Amino acid sequence: MDYFDQLRKLISEQFSIPEDSIEEDSLLDEDLSITDLDLEDLITQIQKKFDILIPAEEIPSFKKVSDIVAFLYNHAEGQQQS
Repeated sequence: MDYFDQLRKLISEQFSIPEDSIEEDSLLDEDLSITDLDLEDLITQIQKKFDILIPAEEIPSFKKVSDIVAFLYNHAEGQQQS
């Protein structure tokens, strides 16, 4: 499963950011202007989409899109196939 493509689409839809502007190394705050509050909303959407629980203590470690992708690869594999 390609979590990056799915996450890029989710970010694009939720924040009206063109998909081609979202890279794996994009910084959530500086490059994509995603605030802490926006990130909480995004995490909620990710949890629903991938049927996964992301512990609150993990959220501050998400600085780049790739941080979220890595978390999904490490924790969501096998939990949902869509």
